[in-house]
Order: sequence, then structure tokens, then C-alpha cells
Amino acid sequence: MEKSVLITGASGFVGSCLVRRLLKENYKIHIITRNTTDLWRLNCILKDIEIHNVDLLNSDKIAKLANDISIDQVYHLATYGGYHYQNKVEDVINTNLIGTFNLFREFSKRDIEMFINTSSSSEYGEKSEPMREEMKVTPITMYGASKAAATMLCSTYAKINKIPLVTLRLFSPYGYYDAKTRLIPTVITSCLLGREIKLSRKDSKRDFVFIDDVVEAYIAASKVINFHGETFNIGSGIQYTNEEIASNIINLIGVDSKIYWKNDLNRQYEPLMWVSDNKNAYEKLKWEPNIEIESGLNKTIKWFKNNLQFYR
Repeated sequence: MEKSVLITGASGFVGSCLVRRLLKENYKIHIITRNTTDLWRLNCILKDIEIHNVDLLNSDKIAKLANDISIDQVYHLATYGGYHYQNKVEDVINTNLIGTFNLFREFSKRDIEMFINTSSSSEYGEKSEPMREEMKVTPITMYGASKAAATMLCSTYAKINKIPLVTLRLFSPYGYYDAKTRLIPTVITSCLLGREIKLSRKDSKRDFVFIDDVVEAYIAASKVINFHGETFNIGSGIQYTNEEIASNIINLIGVDSKIYWKNDLNRQYEPLMWVSDNKNAYEKLKWEPNIEIESGLNKTIKWFKNNLQFYR
């Protein structure tokens, strides 16, 4: 039987890749957008998607939408504040906390199979060991704080009311349709277009996880039963420095590009350790990352070569 799903944040990097994956499974896709949303990632598949222009802060309209459409699963990926230039505190709180709870509260009344919420490793703050779900969260940005608050609020509500909810704490996804301001697209496009590569600290570390693996985590989360508020890390379990990633990309493309480090890119902080412990996802979701970094970078480079028109 065809599944009917609602996806927020579908115009974004991860969301657009999830839409494509679910379309291949013949899911009926509904997405929530705003009038100002840029749908460039979805332009070629818009005919296959049902679009609803609704503001997540408008609880009455969310309630009406939940009443008007029949949905089996909700994938909530809409967010604000994940990029350094998204710095309006009111928007961070409104989108990530209030908007998330509005959506969850209204659709949870409709007997859905699963609500998959998207959170961030930024909830943890800086740690000196691999990040585990049972660790105390000590966010050091408003974005991280807002995501932690939403995770706690929704998880508590789900547990009290026995509502199916899983939250995925994403680390650093990369791959097709990634935002041009992020590390990997910046290096790839600079190499392909012959531009100077300007980056921040070379020793900053992150856990990069390939988009295909991330999408499979959403699929895995949608299939579990009797999960009412559990949270899972979604990362590769391996961290790399900016310098390692950038040098790897340059070598894979085969160019002689120079990197200019320590530029003032207005970053709030740059972590010296940032890596996921994936044990819980492996044991309970039956998920693990399958794409190693070199393979993922090669796939990403190939895609960017064929889609450079989006990044000029």
C-alpha cells in the first residue's frame, strides 16, 4: 500500500535528497513550504509532490492541514540557525522550538505511524570524547540550545502520551545538493572553477557522514515500532580535520589549488573534537554508515561536476 508522508525542510540539502529517495519507493509526498522558499533543488520533481504553503508558527493552519490530509509518517527537517549567517535569535527559537512543537502536537493527534524529528550534534556542545546520546547536553550556541530544547520537549510529550517519535541527531552530512557555503562544496567548486580556496581553521574537526547513509537512517527510523521519544546519533563515527578533507578533495580532483587558512568567516566556534558514537543507532535502528569518506567524496565530486550550474 502506498505510504503518504509529510516532509518539512524538503527544499534543503538533506530534505531534498530524502524526497528523491522516498519518490523511488512510490511514496505520496506532501511538503510544507513558505512563499519565499527557493525550490531549486526540487524543480525537476515538483510535478510529483504536493506542496502546502504553511507557516509552522501558525498552529491553526497546521491543525487544519493535519485535518485535511491523511499522513502515515512525518519527516521534520525544517530548521534555522545551522549556518553561521542565520543568526536572528528570535527566528532560531521560533523555527526550531515553537514550529517543531506545533507540527508534532497537531500531527500526533492523527494517529501517525511515526514522527521523525531532526536534531543536531550541536546539542552536545564541546566534548572530549565521542558523543553518546546519554551524555548531558551543554550547547554553546543558540542553535544548539534551541535544538536541545525541541528534542527534550517533543521526547517528553511523546513518552507521556505514547506517541511514536524518533529524533535523529545529525552530525555533518555531505553530498549531492549540499549548500555552497559549507566546507566540502566550497573546496570542490573552488577547485572546479579555478577560484581561491578560503577556509577557517585547518585543525577544526567534524564527523562527516555521506547523504545516502543519512537518508537510510531516516528510512530505518520510520520502520521502528514502540519508540516514543528515543534519540539517535547519525554520524560516520570518524572525525576529520578541515585540512584532511580539503587536501583529500584537491588530490581526488587532481588540481594544484592553494588553500588560504584562518580567514575571518565569522564562525562562532570551531571544535577540536566532534565525533559520533553510533552504537545505539546500530543496535536499535539496525543502521550503520556504509560509505567511507573517499568513496563519498568521489560521488560528491562527480555530482558537482555535472551540476556546477547551481553553484556558479
